[in-house]
Amino acid sequence: MMTMSAAAVPQVHDGNDSDSDDSDVAFAYLDFGGVDFGEDGEEVKEESNPSKISDADKPTREDIAAANAAANAPAVVEQVANLDLNASESDATNNASDDLPTASTAQNNLGSQPDNSSFDSLTIVPDPNLVPSKSDQLLLDIEKERLLPHPLSGKQEPVDVVFGDDCSELNNVKSLFNLLENGQYADMLRSQTALDLFGTEIDGSDELSMVEQIKSKILAYFAPKATSESAIAKCQELELIGIASLNLFLQLNYCGPSMDRGIKPEEGEVVAHPLDGINPHGMFESLAKKENEKAPSTCVSPLPLSASTPIPEEDESAPEGDNVPSNQATETVIVPLKETNTTNYFHNAVLSELAVDGEWPFQVCAAPYFLLLARSILSTLAEATSPFRWWSSAKPSGNLVDALTGSNESSASMFAAGASNLSSTSHWSARAIVAHRRLISTRRDDDDGEACPTLWNEAERTFSRCISDFCDNETAFKDSERNAFVASAIMLEWGLAQHHFRKSGRGKASFNKALEYSKLEVEVTGADGVRTKYQTKMTAQYLVRAKPNVSEADGNDTDAKNKAHVEKQMIKHDDVSDDALLLEKIRFENADDNVHFNLSIHDQSILLALCLDVKNDNPMDGLTGMQMFAYLARVLNQHDDWMVYATGLLERAWLECERTHGRERAILQIQALADQHSNRLTLTQSTFKSVEEDSAPAQDRLRHLHGIVYPPRWDMLRDLAERYAKLGIVTSAAELFEEIELWDDVVECYRIAGKSNKAEEVVRARLAEKETPSMYAALGDITNDPKCFERSLELSHGKYYDSHVALGKYYFDKGDMKTALKYFLDGLEIKPLLPAVWFRVGTISMQLKEWDTALKAFTEVVQQEPEEGDAWANVAAIHIHRRNAAEAYPALLESLKQNRNNWRVWHSKLYTCIDLKKYDEAIQACVELINLKARRNAKEGVEPLEEKCVRAIVGGTVRKYQEAREAKDEIGIDSSKRTLVRVRELLDKIESSTKIEPWFYELSAHFNDELGWEEECFNDLMKEYRTLNSAKGWEEDSVKVGKMVTLMRDISKHHKKIGTKESLTKAKFLLNGVVKKVRSAYNYTEPSKEAEELDALLLEVKQLLE
Repeated sequence: MMTMSAAAVPQVHDGNDSDSDDSDVAFAYLDFGGVDFGEDGEEVKEESNPSKISDADKPTREDIAAANAAANAPAVVEQVANLDLNASESDATNNASDDLPTASTAQNNLGSQPDNSSFDSLTIVPDPNLVPSKSDQLLLDIEKERLLPHPLSGKQEPVDVVFGDDCSELNNVKSLFNLLENGQYADMLRSQTALDLFGTEIDGSDELSMVEQIKSKILAYFAPKATSESAIAKCQELELIGIASLNLFLQLNYCGPSMDRGIKPEEGEVVAHPLDGINPHGMFESLAKKENEKAPSTCVSPLPLSASTPIPEEDESAPEGDNVPSNQATETVIVPLKETNTTNYFHNAVLSELAVDGEWPFQVCAAPYFLLLARSILSTLAEATSPFRWWSSAKPSGNLVDALTGSNESSASMFAAGASNLSSTSHWSARAIVAHRRLISTRRDDDDGEACPTLWNEAERTFSRCISDFCDNETAFKDSERNAFVASAIMLEWGLAQHHFRKSGRGKASFNKALEYSKLEVEVTGADGVRTKYQTKMTAQYLVRAKPNVSEADGNDTDAKNKAHVEKQMIKHDDVSDDALLLEKIRFENADDNVHFNLSIHDQSILLALCLDVKNDNPMDGLTGMQMFAYLARVLNQHDDWMVYATGLLERAWLECERTHGRERAILQIQALADQHSNRLTLTQSTFKSVEEDSAPAQDRLRHLHGIVYPPRWDMLRDLAERYAKLGIVTSAAELFEEIELWDDVVECYRIAGKSNKAEEVVRARLAEKETPSMYAALGDITNDPKCFERSLELSHGKYYDSHVALGKYYFDKGDMKTALKYFLDGLEIKPLLPAVWFRVGTISMQLKEWDTALKAFTEVVQQEPEEGDAWANVAAIHIHRRNAAEAYPALLESLKQNRNNWRVWHSKLYTCIDLKKYDEAIQACVELINLKARRNAKEGVEPLEEKCVRAIVGGTVRKYQEAREAKDEIGIDSSKRTLVRVRELLDKIESSTKIEPWFYELSAHFNDELGWEEECFNDLMKEYRTLNSAKGWEEDSVKVGKMVTLMRDISKHHKKIGTKESLTKAKFLLNGVVKKVRSAYNYTEPSKEAEELDALLLEVKQLLE
């Protein structure tokens, strides 16, 4: 019986050092006993192995392929992942840099998506009987005119005029349109429509997620069965509520003004909170009343309204429960003004719903409920026939399935029919998706464009519909210029979406397409000019010339008063210092270069996008900065739009932060832009006139926000903190990171500042005020206390991925493999695109002998990181353990492509090739192992070639040659001859490079004898004799004596065949010496059977000599 001894259980390896010379691979409990090592076609049998599986139990390729659909591996995986390396790759490709995303590109990440396909296939069929009436058509025309991009946006005739006086049945929609265009978004969410939709709780709400409850409410709005006359109006009401919710979220977190009225002396200190009753609505009232067990009864704001203003203290004398939201605004209790009106529990609950693919949203965002509401409404309207699609990794509950496909099927059908008539839902849904992605907290250095694949797939799908409807369709509008304008705006937003998702190309192709649609002519050139006040010599300066489409520019007639208000955002050099050197604008020598065409706001947005493309496409050096300055200078020549101008100022400020003469102005400019979000008095906003009269209202600020890259407030502060950290101002950077609750960065800054203990003090102090998942995770990282991570999971409702992984590592270090595996798998269920964690799951599973889970884990690794050689090796190891050499072979090839210096993989390939009778590759593996052993130290433990392997190769190649000759297969004979040559070369290499034992010469002699090479065979026999005879005490070893007898029989046979006296004499002396040695070992005992056989051979030779 010949079996390979099991390899030692390795240490767990994260799979991040595949380039290492010989990294640890999890070859655990491998047994090659089933490999055919026999020389004569007889398989060497092995002892019964209870873990060995029968052929009937081996997974088929169909079983393997079925597992590919399962993206989130459960604790016990019941199917085996696909390892068919010859299968063609998926047709899904990443079209991030393309102009036109297609639906076929949505599934681009293997093994990364939740298995919701069975629910996605459930669709609602629109009611074919719905035909838009005259009033419906009026609504659809107004929607197309008002809710899609328009060159005269904000300057169109009033809504009341458009609706007219004869549409009393549309008063509800008209009222919502009026509120939307006046920026009264909170009032829209308090409207009777919103209260009818979301004012009351639903039965069984504990069994539904918040998104599911909102979707159920949307459907219930159409029950009892909506009439064809009301379906489109109801859908438009829903759309307007969704848009208002999105705009309110953007107002609170991006552009301002904030919802508080400021605290004027004549108003006193007590005002009603502006979000009471709508954050949240009554349907979530019970959830809003819940609080964390350790949380205070009222919570500090998630986001201070001003970076320079402290948060006001709450009035402890206020009655308990004052911050409980109500369905009616009139019932709002008058309370001291707070930054938020929700509990910490509700805030975390909403964030857990917005978490996607394991990524947690920014904790400091204000009122995330509004984004959740907007996403739920707009995505449902945009994909009305597929209500089960959304970003959650969890499958829809049965209650929601019943609601949408059961008793309310007719209502759902009418809803789908009404929503299908709307034109702008996909566009607004796409905007909400981008806002959702920008809310997700990812580390910029780690974000390679692979984060949030679920959101990216949804964004591609949604923008694909927009592009199909408005960019590829030249008849979407009767006016060709409007058609081009909408197409350009959508392409611009699609490019910015690619930028925010950090996809390849970062939107470059889409920006160029938007430029083409707009017919804007842009030239980047150079001209002589001066930059400072006292400069006399003209030098070359970057210059951007832009010539617009005349008809568009004519409509850009912003009044002088508004322009003056917009321009007041700028902090000028002379405002900072009386002796400032720099001019506000470059003064060019040619007077014509100082005059510019008047650009539309949309054209200015395109220039900002092209400026962004310069940044994305080039290293951030002085030349790149100069080119960006040229674009920004061209935009800042006009003061037409509040947010476009603010974006230009902010981009310029970031560039000036790198310059000595502009740094002071840049810091003040950033502070001023941050302060304009608030309605309170600040350093750069020092009068109530500047707060209320000199700033733009919300609707003006939001009008063009989606076409620019103005950051949310937390991103603005993060940018500033990162710049401080790069300049070495780490304590100030830590304070800013603390304000936006990026605790990992807080800890790192304090560590660099030599204040490691300060980090823990800060985190504990903030936890005393407000508990968040990220804070507890940061405390756990500092203290290595698992209770902190467990608390983090409680607060996040189990969705904070980092805590799952941290607990997995903690229990792994403690040696509790089963618990560690559970936490790792829980984390991967939330965020599956982490190959390092999958690798660790695989190694743990191998040690626990959970082979299905191990195979699933390593399959995920190689699908996500095809160049991870160690993972391929472990895939092969699992197949070898299952006696599945055919599946192990391609995995071994992939492993060796990545790391050819891992001797363990070559060892496995040797055994696998022998089992598959691929003798040429087995020979190659032997040669590589010999070379590796020659190059390595003895401590590295490269194992020598085993006798059974070499015997199997020699015996197998000889057998194939003989079979080919018997079959008279000329091709087979030629192939076998080439293999035999390689075998001979292998034997020569073994002889010259390793310490030889007698078995080698025996095998070599057998090989030469089979091929008829008699002289070489005799030489090998004599070498075997000398090697065996030189072994001390061989005559006392019965096994070696038996080998010597066999050897003497073969040598005598050779001499007798020659038959000369000289040859027979040599045989006589050889036999005589062997006989004497054997007899000397049996002086006082009866001679052995071997000794008697040697005597008989000697006697036969003597007789021939006589």
